Amino acid sequence: MIIYPAFLVGYHFSGDAKDHTETWKSGQMHTLELAYAKVFKYGGPHGGSKVYYAGSDFSLSNKYDFFVAPKIGINVGAGFMFGTELQLQTNFEQFVPRIMPYFGIGGWGGKFYIGYNFRLAKAESLPVNTGHIGITWPIKGRVKKSND
Repeated sequence: MIIYPAFLVGYHFSGDAKDHTETWKSGQMHTLELAYAKVFKYGGPHGGSKVYYAGSDFSLSNKYDFFVAPKIGINVGAGFMFGTELQLQTNFEQFVPRIMPYFGIGGWGGKFYIGYNFRLAKAESLPVNTGHIGITWPIKGRVKKSND
């Protein structure tokens, strides 16, 4: 097993957002992801990995308001991967906790994936997209080998 820290940099795109009544659309959203991760790489060149991470998403184009989404997450896989993250999306006036399961391809911190944001509470005017597609790339830190 090899363990190393990584900074994750990602871009996410979402289509039409809906509020809890699903009566209006906020349009397309572009989001930047910045996170710190701990990567656990197992096996040889075709082995698997698990990644724990904490960071935030930053809205780049929401026509109603700027928002950030501090988050924690985990993903596992070996080529095909799946994961989930818990986000606390906020515009600094209200916040919406969400959980987003996702799946895609990738490993060792990098991923190309699709996911769906499930709202855990209501916010009257915080439009956050539900469907989600993204790509994340790891910037590796110093590698530490383990005998476990």
